[in-house]
Amino acid sequence: MPKKTEKGWHVDIRPAGRNGPRFRKTLDSKAEALAYERYVMREHSEAKEWQEQKPDRRTLSELCKTWYALHGQQLKSGTGRMKELAHMISLLGDPIAEKFTAKDYTAYRSKRLQSVTANTVNHELTYLKSLFNELHRLGEWTKENPLADVRKIKTDDPELTYLTQKQCRELLAELDKSPNSHARISARVALATGGRWGEVCNIKPQQVHSGLITFPKTKNGKSRSLPISPELAELILENAPLVDGMNTFKRAIAKLDFDLPKGQMTHVLRHTFASHFMINGGDILTLQRALGHGSITMTMRYAHLSPDHLSDVLKRNPLSTL
Repeated sequence: MPKKTEKGWHVDIRPAGRNGPRFRKTLDSKAEALAYERYVMREHSEAKEWQEQKPDRRTLSELCKTWYALHGQQLKSGTGRMKELAHMISLLGDPIAEKFTAKDYTAYRSKRLQSVTANTVNHELTYLKSLFNELHRLGEWTKENPLADVRKIKTDDPELTYLTQKQCRELLAELDKSPNSHARISARVALATGGRWGEVCNIKPQQVHSGLITFPKTKNGKSRSLPISPELAELILENAPLVDGMNTFKRAIAKLDFDLPKGQMTHVLRHTFASHFMINGGDILTLQRALGHGSITMTMRYAHLSPDHLSDVLKRNPLSTL
């Protein structure tokens, strides 16, 4: 990835690996530097058609750096993904990519499952598969994806816990004991809209207008606007910009001793919104738009809470006509 220097954007890469030729150049803009980097990688990482194909000595970590330079840095979660890939590759021993096999990965996974969950290794498999797939699309990897036939481990659907109305009242009352903390406002916004904690904890005044609150930087990169009550809008505007009150929220949850599944500390507010929306007769497509889900599949996790869900089972079973 090009680095900013006093003289411009500096490129320093070895497209054929640590033993291959080194290319260094300083350009005026980041765009020019990235274009030059792509050109060098394309022209020098492979043998020409009339030349004998040379062994690819690049390690997984070198492929990972190429992936980040050409694709990963453009992703919203690219930096985090790069760190996770680097950690995984380190545990794998950073093998030569050309020699890396599905058998190598499954041996790693078997050992990894002794310390992490199946869900974690499934995420790792997805990230590593995607790395090879994306480099292939970019022309940086011409061989088959070594993990193409490796399947994820089957896991049970995660338990989606939600708070009752009584628990919601208890939580808000506890948060209100710290009136200077913005956690009490963020929690109310999350319960009213289904917003993720990262969307509701740093709200700025310009996000609230005409009875709507807009979340501009969401997980899928698309903004969404949702209606809120005048009282909540006034509370936000009186205190915005909000400051993340995660620690206050955690202390409140710990004091109330709610039995929450691991990893659902703040996400329980989103689940609570979605669950009560369906319990109160909400439409599943409206819920999908409110939550910002790209696919209805994820939203369908809440469908069973609808009062009409599978109601025909009660009406049409053989006992109903005896």
